[in-house]
Parts: sequence; C-alpha cells; structure tokens
Amino acid sequence: MSVRIADIFNPTTFGRKAQEAQLQLNRFLNSGIAVMDPELNKQFQAGALTALVNVYSSLAIKEPRYSNDDPSDLNTTHGKIDNLQQTARVAARNDSWALMRLARELADADPVGAITNRIGQFWASDDEQRLLTSLLGILADNVANDGSDMLVDVSTDAAGAVADAERIGGDLVIDGLQTMGDHKDALTALAIHSQIHSRLQKQNLIEYIPATDSTIAFQSYLGRRLIVDDTLPAVAGTNRITYTCVMFGPGAVLAGSGKVAKPSELDSNPDAGNGGGQDKIYSRVSNAWHPNGFNFTSTTVAGQAPTYAELNLAANWDRIMERKHIPIAFLKVND
Repeated sequence: MSVRIADIFNPTTFGRKAQEAQLQLNRFLNSGIAVMDPELNKQFQAGALTALVNVYSSLAIKEPRYSNDDPSDLNTTHGKIDNLQQTARVAARNDSWALMRLARELADADPVGAITNRIGQFWASDDEQRLLTSLLGILADNVANDGSDMLVDVSTDAAGAVADAERIGGDLVIDGLQTMGDHKDALTALAIHSQIHSRLQKQNLIEYIPATDSTIAFQSYLGRRLIVDDTLPAVAGTNRITYTCVMFGPGAVLAGSGKVAKPSELDSNPDAGNGGGQDKIYSRVSNAWHPNGFNFTSTTVAGQAPTYAELNLAANWDRIMERKHIPIAFLKVND
C-alpha cells in the first residue's frame, strides 16, 4: 500500500521537523562559526524587517595615569567606549513541491522524516548560500573601502602552469591568519571548494578528527576545521580558475529567525492525474545570516528581502568594527 502525503501531513509536525533538519544540516552552525543571536530573534519575531544589534568599541590602548597622594591633583580626562549599532535584515522565503514523486520513494519507516529531511536540506543549502554570498559582499566592501586588509590574494590569470606560490598551502594560510595580527588564534575554521580540498589531500596534511560524545567527526588543516563547499566561488578567467577560501572564528556570523505564521501547508488537487489526485506541499522560512561587525545598509535592495545578487554587492555592506575584532579572512588562489 503506497503512502500518500495527505495521509501523514500534520502542519505542526512538518514545520518542526523541517526546521530541526534545517539547523542540524547547517555546517556553519554545527561548527560554531554561526551562532543564533537572541536579540536578532527577538526583533525579527516581533515582525521587524531589520534589526539592530549593539556592539561596543574596544578601549583605546594607551599609557595610563600614575596615581599620587596630592588631593588637589584631580583627573579631568576620561576615556570612553562607543556604542556601535549594526543592522541585519531578515529574508522571508518560500518554495513548494509536488510530492507525488517523493511519496513513491517513501519506503522507510518514517515518511515524515524522509520528506522533512529533504526540505530541511533544501533550506540548509539556501542558508549556506545566503551566508557565503553575504561574505562575498563584505569582501567586496573590504576591497573597495578598507584596503583589502581581510584578504590575501595570490591568484593570477596568467598563461602557463600554476606555480606553487599561487596554490593553497601552509604559508598562505599563515598569511591569512596574520591579517588578524595578534588575534590570529581567533580564526579556527577554513571553508574551501572541493578542488582546493583535493589539493590539500594531495599534500597529505589533512588531519581527521574522530567523533566524540559531544562532537561530530571533522577534518582539520593546520589545526583549523575544514568545511568543504562547492558554492564557494570558482571563477574562470581567460587562463586560470580563481578560488575564494574563507577563514572564520566562532561567532563570526550572527543568525536570527523571523516570524512565520504558517511554516508548511498542503494543497491537494483531486482532479489532477485524471482524478488520481496530486498533493503539493509549501514550505516557508524567515531568517538572517549576518557577518558580525558589519551594517547591512540595504542601499540597493529592490524587494522585501535581499537576493543572492544583492547580498553580493559592496554597496550593501559597511564595516563598523576594527579589523582585529572581526574573525573572518579571505584567501584567493588558483589551485
């Protein structure tokens, strides 16, 4: 007897399970690079399109005053700490699927899980795409406005064989760490394209960290956790492909969930298939993935939510924190 979606659909169960799968499958959340921010959640779930997150500037490092025992020697100068506000913008999205195809695939004991895992994977992939596209936007802003102090670029589009100096390697990763100066230890993960991962595998320097009771298994390079993702840019030039790699630290990205009145919905069309019937399921999410230390300016956002292309634009980003307080760095290589 075949399973019909209408027989097993419960909107509360579907919505909860799809969201759980979406979060469980997000590698950036699992690695601690992205963290759910309570203030973003609070503002977005109250219906805000944009949310403000307060951050504070660091204290200026200078020689302090020296105390004495003169009661008439009064201090009249005081340092201050600035309250900086960064703006994040939520994106409400939806998609739908005709699920008769999936229904025929449901041979396992948990059809609800089978469907919601697929939907969760879809949204997890979209979340990662939005996050990575946002990172490319802040990179574009960094190159345009901050002297490329977050970037080490050894790529070229020259003819001929790729030289070792233009490839991923230990020296380049160390140079990327150095963009953080004495805060370099804050960078704990490296996101790379699978082609770059293959290059590191050939160097036989990848370490495999087994799973424990509290962590999942992962790979590391020079002590930095590896995230392999082919949505990272691989831009073909006239002669070479340029790959962009991203280094992160914990909390580099703030995540927030918006309010969704009806996360999932089923629509049945009994006339489809000459009366055989068709089920369609709709899924809706609302969230934000915001690089910490930046304003999203919304300068060129045409609709309710920024698209991938709009997240990628330098004009929509503005760095408000000092370089050393932003645990993100970029590498560009040819292989």
